[in-house]
Amino acid sequence: MRTLRVLLVEDNLADAELLSVWLEDLGAPLLIEHVERFTEARERWPQEHYDALLLDLDIPDGFGLELLRKALSLVGSRPVVVLTGNIDPLVKALALETGAAAYVLKGREHVPTLLAAVLGLQLGMGMEAD
Repeated sequence: MRTLRVLLVEDNLADAELLSVWLEDLGAPLLIEHVERFTEARERWPQEHYDALLLDLDIPDGFGLELLRKALSLVGSRPVVVLTGNIDPLVKALALETGAAAYVLKGREHVPTLLAAVLGLQLGMGMEAD
């Protein structure tokens, strides 16, 4: 399988670095590029060929479903995977209904689920991960 290019929008640098390390530990065929703000993602996305967008729904320049809608508009047909600390099942349901390809909780124990979601999306299988 080829290496997939993924843009991570996450304002917490420690979370972004840990995620990269955990994915590397699993031998994930992902190249993660990190930005802290959605405005940065908006600038980078059209210039690069990314396979997916990982999106924290609580960043300084965006929040919640409004941010998700902006991300979906940006990526076109590419998947947006919500990566969040929010365990509220209503938020999860609304995010998936809005168009998120998957909803994955932050934390080391959820990294295999995240990897399966991103790889599954590349194979055409959507996931409602948690």
